[in-house]
Amino acid sequence: MSMKKFLKYTILIFAVIVIWQYFGATNSIVRLYISSPSLIIDYFSVNYLGLLEATMTTFTEAFLGLILATLLSFTIMIICFYRPKFLEFILPIMVTSQVIPIIVLAPFFIILFGIGLTSKIAMAMVISFFPIFVNFVQGYKAIPKNIHELMSIYKAPILFRIKHAYFPLAMPSIMAGLKISATLAVIGAIVAEFTGAKIGIGKNLFVSSIRLDPDLMMTSLILASLIGLIMFGIVRLLEEQYGSWYQ
Repeated sequence: MSMKKFLKYTILIFAVIVIWQYFGATNSIVRLYISSPSLIIDYFSVNYLGLLEATMTTFTEAFLGLILATLLSFTIMIICFYRPKFLEFILPIMVTSQVIPIIVLAPFFIILFGIGLTSKIAMAMVISFFPIFVNFVQGYKAIPKNIHELMSIYKAPILFRIKHAYFPLAMPSIMAGLKISATLAVIGAIVAEFTGAKIGIGKNLFVSSIRLDPDLMMTSLILASLIGLIMFGIVRLLEEQYGSWYQ
């Protein structure tokens, strides 16, 4: 990002905070709905231990869910590389499964795994799996036909094809899917926490809506956004490390 663009964003964010602070301090309706930056800072300074613990819990759930979704996607694709007809069989099933609103599965995971971390990780995994898998498939299908023919002519082993052709050439699509799923995993963890949790950002948001506590609500929203930015940033770092050839 250029310095000029960075300066523009800084000015825009500063202007939003100033306007928010002004109306939050002078208008009781605005204060009731979205609090104000100064009150949020005061609230965080008093309750930071509990808030940070909730943030770390939600981050752990989302991060582990994303990792499991990635591993599951890669495992299925590797099976498809060995058995190409399996991809033709499973892809329509995956696409059709998206007709079901994934979010409604949250209570099911709570019943199945309890209100601990496992149910939240499962929800984060399920909601973030589809974009990774579909983008991987699209990246694989976009590999030029002559690459496949070349591999067949030289009778390259399947492991060689996966390591040196399929994964590298599908990397742009894989990373696109991971970027989408990085934020979806956070949403999945928070939604699962809404349906039952001992601690977490989702629980804080649920409690704030019942108590009409705008300070807790806005603090939790900011922390949830921070988790999403961190998750996205991790994927970006991976892309810079392994996808520099196409950027």
